[in-house]
Formats: sequence, structure tokens, C-alpha cells
Amino acid sequence: MAAKFIKSLFLLSTILLSCKMPHDQLIGTWKFVADQQIGDSGKIVNEDRNVDGLLVYTQTGQMSVQLIWFSNREPFMSDSIMKSDGVSRGVGLGANNWTLEESRIWIDTYDAYFGEYEIDQKRKIVKHRINGNLRPEKRKTEYQRSFLLDRDTLFLMSTDSSQRWRTVWIKK
Repeated sequence: MAAKFIKSLFLLSTILLSCKMPHDQLIGTWKFVADQQIGDSGKIVNEDRNVDGLLVYTQTGQMSVQLIWFSNREPFMSDSIMKSDGVSRGVGLGANNWTLEESRIWIDTYDAYFGEYEIDQKRKIVKHRINGNLRPEKRKTEYQRSFLLDRDTLFLMSTDSSQRWRTVWIKK
């Protein structure tokens, strides 16, 4: 009787461990595909694919995202930290020789933050708790995003019903 119970328990645990939990489905690296504006009818009314990005969810609850918009970027700007061949000249902040307008373009067309994440499976929401952000005023804030998984595609949407947008990511 005990052997049969242990065998059943082993079989059940094997089945449960082989099933991916919803949290596990987000773990990994996601490549940005599109930023979409959604109309009142629920259809896409505007889409920006002139963006590149990377979203990472770790098994330990850490997350990081980086996004870069290409439409307004200058093809090449140099600074005093990185040589044009990509070899660093040193460590630290350094100084750049960008104009005020070039600096504005670079900052306005790049976004990055990192922190912890938590999933509310019942409400289908992922919460990003920001520890560090390119924009310092966003530190210690929380972004809540509705999410939808469709095989290897992740859709993140605003939880604010007045904001009708979503981002599309493909698992790498």
C-alpha cells in the first residue's frame, strides 16, 4: 500500500513538474516587435516597428527592458568614452561632445529600466517594480501591464482603460 502511494505521488509530482506554470512562461528573453495603438473597435490603428528592444524576465524575479526608437536618431554620434571602433577608452561617466539637441534626441529615443517583477495570474497582470531607470523620477515606481501569451508572442497592454496601446514581443 505504501509503495503504491509513493509511486502515485512520484507520478503526480512528475506530471506537475513537467507542466509550465504561467510564471515560467514569461521567463527568458523577449525581442521587441511593435508598439501598437488600438482603436475603440479593438483593431490596430497605428503601429511603430521602427523600434528595437529587449525584455528579460529571470527565474529569480528580476526583469530588465531596453528600447530604442530609430526614426529621429542621427546615424552616428561619437563621445569621449567609446572610440568609433567600439573599444572603450576607460571606465566611468566620462564626457561627451554632443550638442544639446543631440543629447535630447538620444535621451528621447531610448528608454531602459530594471527591477523586480511579480505576476498576478488571476488578473493576468505583470507588475514591474522599478529599481533603476534612465529617467530618475521613475525610480521606485511600479508599472502594471496586462499580458497575453500566444505561444511565443507576448502582448503587454496598459491597465489604464483610457490608454489604448500594446507592445508585442517574440520569445528568443
